[in-house]
Amino acid sequence: MKYEIPQIWVKAVNTGNLDAIMDCYDEEASLFATFEQMPITSREGIKNYFVGFTSRDDAGVKIKEGTQEIQDFDGRGYLATGLYDFYYSENGSQVRHPARYSFMVKVDQSAKIAHHHSSLLPSA
Repeated sequence: MKYEIPQIWVKAVNTGNLDAIMDCYDEEASLFATFEQMPITSREGIKNYFVGFTSRDDAGVKIKEGTQEIQDFDGRGYLATGLYDFYYSENGSQVRHPARYSFMVKVDQSAKIAHHHSSLLPSA
């Protein structure tokens, strides 16, 4: 599948596989993370962020079906945008955080996330 990075990333996060998560990101990727105030601009920072998230009980993410849009940039890369929910268990209850995302994926020898923006959905 040509635009598979978002689904590969979701599977890696849901299994807590840090190597697979990091394999989704370009060496020079940046992350505007859902639960951080400042942009993360280093591989070590991105890894530390996901160490923290995936260490939560039952942590995962689910793309909301039918929300993903793809914009192709002449085969050099693509932008994937949509909505997803982050979730985890806390004190025996599932906590969900609805969020929006954008993955700017660079396509050269392999497809890697160059920039990932994720933010909580504003209250209605």
